[in-house]
Amino acid sequence: MHIPDALKSEFHSQLDTASAVIHRHQQPNLKNELVQLSEYAQESDIRDSYGQGGIVSEFEKQICELFDKPSALFLPTGTLAQCVAMKCYSETSGKNGVGLHPTSHLRLHEHDAIQQLWGLSVHSMGEAQRSLTAVDVATLNPEQVTAIIVETPMREIGGAMPSWDDLLSMRAWCSQHNVRMHLDGARIWQATEYYQRSLAQIAELFDSIYVSFYKDLGGIFGAALIGTDELMEPARVWSRRAGGNPITLYPEVLSARKGLESYLLKMPDFVEFTKTLTDLLSSAGFEIIPSQPKAAMFHIRLPYNATLTAEKLVHYAQQQGIIVLPLPRAEHDEKAICEVSIGTQALKHAPEFWVKHLSACFS
Repeated sequence: MHIPDALKSEFHSQLDTASAVIHRHQQPNLKNELVQLSEYAQESDIRDSYGQGGIVSEFEKQICELFDKPSALFLPTGTLAQCVAMKCYSETSGKNGVGLHPTSHLRLHEHDAIQQLWGLSVHSMGEAQRSLTAVDVATLNPEQVTAIIVETPMREIGGAMPSWDDLLSMRAWCSQHNVRMHLDGARIWQATEYYQRSLAQIAELFDSIYVSFYKDLGGIFGAALIGTDELMEPARVWSRRAGGNPITLYPEVLSARKGLESYLLKMPDFVEFTKTLTDLLSSAGFEIIPSQPKAAMFHIRLPYNATLTAEKLVHYAQQQGIIVLPLPRAEHDEKAICEVSIGTQALKHAPEFWVKHLSACFS
């Protein structure tokens, strides 16, 4: 997929002045963001030293309570968090295989770090265009696999999720064969409505969990690896070896904590808005993926290639001051796919507002 750089530049220029934007939360400019964090910081907040003590340790305790797990480790990225967990499991079990869905972030967006950098091997499970199932997991050879990574919601297929029954069956298979079950929970904050269970109840099925603090929660960056004390002790060592243990992480933790307080309780509203919006979009003739979204996100497939789609988005923003979709993230068979994550910006307007302007943009 190729979108000319000039189009991308103009799109991002329009983002700065648009009166309405459908995607995620409004992002303040750099100066305002730092001012807001400064005002948010408490007198009792103390900086950490290499991730130990102060605000980092306090936030890790908060995350442990939220997921009802004994230990957590704040890390700069999810790429580091998940690979560290897999490396630790491999060292303990003596097996170096990891079960991954074809759309896993580790396969698509990390330049094969899991194999090239961490020395582990990938074992495929499932099919790219559908959610992972327990039947897919059972095709793995447990003598070769130290862990499986289960993503929910599954970003590359529009936020689709494995069923709860499938998760229970996966858990049973992993327990039977002494295979660790890890949750790629980058967007797990959105999943409680679909599963009708708390974060702690979902986490109970997994040996370890990764969560992101910037995608849905508006943080600057940052992730957490959550699990047992036995996992976190070597994980701290491996994160240090990999360069993921800077002198301090307090600005990112401040931002993560602020985002958690601001957005976590709003997730049910975002999910409900998504359901209403996508029902209306489907009725208006738009192709939604999945057809019935389960999270506060979805994909929309348009009958234009990526460049033409970008041109239409930019032209509409120039004329109306409204960003009706983010730029395409993929293109298949000359059809562009855009990803929408619903947050506070979308909720500033009724679903009918977005349907009207999407229809006008692509009429």
